[in-house]
Amino acid sequence: MTTKIVRVGNTLTVEIPEELVTQASLPVGEPVEWVATGPGSLALVKRSAEATARSLRRITLEELLDGIPENAEMEKIDWGPDRGAEIW
Repeated sequence: MTTKIVRVGNTLTVEIPEELVTQASLPVGEPVEWVATGPGSLALVKRSAEATARSLRRITLEELLDGIPENAEMEKIDWGPDRGAEIW
């Protein structure tokens, strides 16, 4: 089956024939991901339950900081002189 990539506003979209969706057992509303499989090739795959749960769950600050050693010092970056109304 052949289809086209079309622009809808600022988004590119692809129409998926209902017959293919049925054959792939993908109900409407099912989370899916596009995966690049090589030059000129994409695959549409069902998201795993773990990936879906992970994307829906809010990450805590503790989880974000978990991998940083306790005595770690972060590098200071000089962004140059102030350019607006920054207050330090």
